Amino acid sequence: MDNYKSFSKNAKKILNSPICNNKMQTAHYTAMENLFCPETNKDGYISLGIAENVLSFDVMKDKLSVDPNFCQRLTQYSDMGGFRDCRESIANLLQNHLFKYKPINKPELLVNYKQIILANGATPLLENIFNMFCDQDEVALIPSPMFPNFIPFAGQRFGVKIVGVKSEVYNHDNTNNNNDNKIIDFELNLEEFEKQYQLHPVKLVVLCNPNNPTGYIFSKKQIKQLVDWCRKKKIHLLSDEIYALSIFNGNYCSGTREDNEDGNGNDDNDDDIFEKDGANFEIPTNSFSSIYDICKGDMGEYVHLVSSFSKDFGLNGFRAGYFFSQNLDVQRYLLSTSNYYSCSNIVQSALINIIEDKKYLCSFIKENQKRLTSSYNFATKTLEHFNIPYLKSSAGLFITIDLRKCLNKLPSSLELKDNDCPFKKEIQLWELLFENKVFLNPGKLCYFDEPGFYRLIFTLSNEFVYNGIERISKVYNQLLLNN
Repeated sequence: MDNYKSFSKNAKKILNSPICNNKMQTAHYTAMENLFCPETNKDGYISLGIAENVLSFDVMKDKLSVDPNFCQRLTQYSDMGGFRDCRESIANLLQNHLFKYKPINKPELLVNYKQIILANGATPLLENIFNMFCDQDEVALIPSPMFPNFIPFAGQRFGVKIVGVKSEVYNHDNTNNNNDNKIIDFELNLEEFEKQYQLHPVKLVVLCNPNNPTGYIFSKKQIKQLVDWCRKKKIHLLSDEIYALSIFNGNYCSGTREDNEDGNGNDDNDDDIFEKDGANFEIPTNSFSSIYDICKGDMGEYVHLVSSFSKDFGLNGFRAGYFFSQNLDVQRYLLSTSNYYSCSNIVQSALINIIEDKKYLCSFIKENQKRLTSSYNFATKTLEHFNIPYLKSSAGLFITIDLRKCLNKLPSSLELKDNDCPFKKEIQLWELLFENKVFLNPGKLCYFDEPGFYRLIFTLSNEFVYNGIERISKVYNQLLLNN
């Protein structure tokens, strides 16, 4: 029976879609209504599934509590795409803290505020970008594993399809049982991109780097090859760098002049993916470089960047995202549609207050990365203590845990008749974990190649993380012991 007779076809499609009938979403709301608290609710749910960083709020609190820039203009309409001074602040943030390449002899490649479009979060920007480059049923390629919400951002209203491009590299050496079928790397394989290009009407490639859900930083050389491939095909490439400043374990290289070696912001590593003396070479690290650095500042017509303040600054609730492009037509399109996703003036003023205090900004970035490193180390040591396998991470707010060993050891009551669908067992294990009051994101949502991987958020209090991992271990290790 049609329960939505008065609704449009598009609304009916959304209401009947998996997005509106998602057990994961229902579970999240259930957990939020009964959250764990070590003092008052020890039996509550522990959610390790929502990518929020609460580690540095105490460092940010004073900056948010008082706005020295408060004035009447904040009560009025702002400029399309955001206040000029806020966009100038974001341009400075990019040029001085995210981008390492400094176009000293090419001032036209310096970031200009006109190339920045501000919005109320990266979400509406991403949806609008999919709509800008793709018609209904056309395709955006995204390396998988991927951020699961790319799918509804693209398809829920505009019908753009997402096709994952496998990036996992496995060790299939059967001589060592401990490493058999273990993910040892991720790569951007152009053969896989080409194969999907031949099969689908591809109009866009989205690269999330650092990657969500794995925290992996892709090779600079491979990204440059992907840029060249997209330009050759005249396909737009969007670099989602929402975790660009959430780097830990020494993998961050600041774009500030004082942190580089020659005083011009150009250290010896900036050219590592380009030819030197007739030979190609790459630094054997996974330090992060923005797409701007990889393009040596010349992003041109087909390369663009999107980010926000949600993750790197712990401001998810402020709803502030931005887009950077050197393409004039792209700028015009996003400006002309910016009324649909304007960023609050109060938020813009707070951002200016944070970014323009240069001493504070540098201090915050360093302290936040220090805390990320500490929390990551605590989480991984706890996982090791409970014998839970995981994939090493370099950035972001998450760790991928590997529970594949127990998928085939579920109790008979949880076994499925539909055994030809292995991801069903992954969901059954997820349900068992949720019954034990811990919430995670299953790998199926993130387009993992194999079932049994789960994304775990570690940027919470140590007590929260420890108790969550302990609950996971009770389920995981009990399944292994009982079989």
